Amino acid sequence: MKCFDFHCQGESHKATDKVCQDFSYSHIDEDGLAIAIVCDGHGGKRYFRSDVGARFATEIIANNVKEFVNNIDETLLVGQPFTQQAAIQTEIARQDFRKERPVDKAFRQLFASIIGQWQQRIERHAAENPLNEKENAQVEEQYRKEFLSGYKLEKIYGCTLMAYVSTPKYWFAFHLGDGKMISFDKEAQWKEPVLWDDRCFLNKTTSICDSEALNEFRYTYQGDGEFPIAVFLGSDGMDDSFGEEANLVNFYVKVAKSLVTDGFDATFTDIKETLPVLSKRGSQDDMSVACVYDEARLEEALPKFILWQIAVTKADILAVNRKIEDAKDRRRRLEAMGGHAEKEQIELRYAQSDIARGYAEKQQLVKKMDILLKEYYGDAFVPYQDEVGIAEKERVLDWKMIEGSSNGIRLVLVWVEKE
Repeated sequence: MKCFDFHCQGESHKATDKVCQDFSYSHIDEDGLAIAIVCDGHGGKRYFRSDVGARFATEIIANNVKEFVNNIDETLLVGQPFTQQAAIQTEIARQDFRKERPVDKAFRQLFASIIGQWQQRIERHAAENPLNEKENAQVEEQYRKEFLSGYKLEKIYGCTLMAYVSTPKYWFAFHLGDGKMISFDKEAQWKEPVLWDDRCFLNKTTSICDSEALNEFRYTYQGDGEFPIAVFLGSDGMDDSFGEEANLVNFYVKVAKSLVTDGFDATFTDIKETLPVLSKRGSQDDMSVACVYDEARLEEALPKFILWQIAVTKADILAVNRKIEDAKDRRRRLEAMGGHAEKEQIELRYAQSDIARGYAEKQQLVKKMDILLKEYYGDAFVPYQDEVGIAEKERVLDWKMIEGSSNGIRLVLVWVEKE
C-alpha cells in the first residue's frame, strides 16, 4: 500500500491574501494501517479561523482513528459485507439508535469523540490566541463580538471532513459535508463509497460546527476481504473545477494510470503543479487531495482503466456525431426552403457554424481515442473512424447574383463549395 496527499491555496485566496483553508493528511504504518484525510475549512466571513479548525480536525481524526483501530472488537467488522450508513435526519431515526447494532454504536462513539475533542481544542486555541491585528482589521464587528463572547465559537473554526481507513482485515470511511470521495475496485469500476448527503448543495454543507453534527456523519465499512484498489478524497474545490462527476473520475483515472506508468515521484510532482492550475481555470477555490492505493493491484487493473477511458471517449464521440448530424439536418431543411430570406440566411450560418464546431470537437476526441487505442492495443491498434468522419468539404457563404421575378437583379447569400 502507498499513499499521498497535497493541498494548496486557491486562486481567489491568492487574490485576497487569504490563507489556504484546506488540510490533507495520509499515512501508512508498519502494521498496514492506512489513513487518508481531507478537511476543508469554510470560506465565509464568519469562519475566519476555519484553516485552524481544518488542521485541528485532521490531527484529531488521525489520532482517534488509530485509537479506534487499536481498541475495537475486530469481530464487529471482520466478515461484514459492504455496508453504507446515511446521515440520521429524522427524530424517529435517531430514537432507533437505542436499538442500533454494536458496530454502529462503535462508530457513533468515534464520531462523538472527534467532535468533542475538536470543540475542546478550538476553545483552548481561542483562549490562548486573541484576535490578531489582521483579524481585528478584517473581521466584521458582529463576528468579532461572537469570538470575544465565545458565542457559537465553533462556527468560526468550522470545516467539513472525510476520511478513509484501511487495515489488513477491513476498511471503513466516513464523511461529513461536501467534497467527493471516489473509490475504484479491481475491475477499475468507480463509486462514491460513502452515501451522499443531499443537504450539501451549492454553497450549503453540513459541518463539524453544526449543532447536529453527530447525526450528520455518513459512513461505510467492509470486512469480507474485498478492498478498493485506490481511494481518492478531494475537497469541493476539486469537484467544482471539473463540473460533471465523470470528469473528476477521469482525472483520478489519469492519476492512477500515471502512478503505474510514470511512478510515484513523477505523478506527485504533476499533481503539485496541476492543482493550482485547476484552481485558476476552475473553481478558484483551495484544492486538496489525499489517496491510498495498492500499487500491485493498480498495475493489474491498468488495461481496465484504459478500456473505461475508451468507453467514455466513444460515448463523447457519439454525442458529438449526433450534434453534427442534427446541424446537417437543419442545414438541409433551410437549403430546401431556398435560403433567400434574411432569417434563413442567419439560421444557415448558425447551422454551418455548429457543424464546424462539431467537427473541430470531434477531431480532438479522435486524437484522444487514438492515443488510448494505442495504449491498449500497442502497435496493433487501428486508428478510430466512423461513418460521420472528422471533416467535410468546407462550405462558405458567398454572394451570388440571381434574377428576381419582379425586383430585377439582386444579391443574396448562398452556400458555395470552397476549392
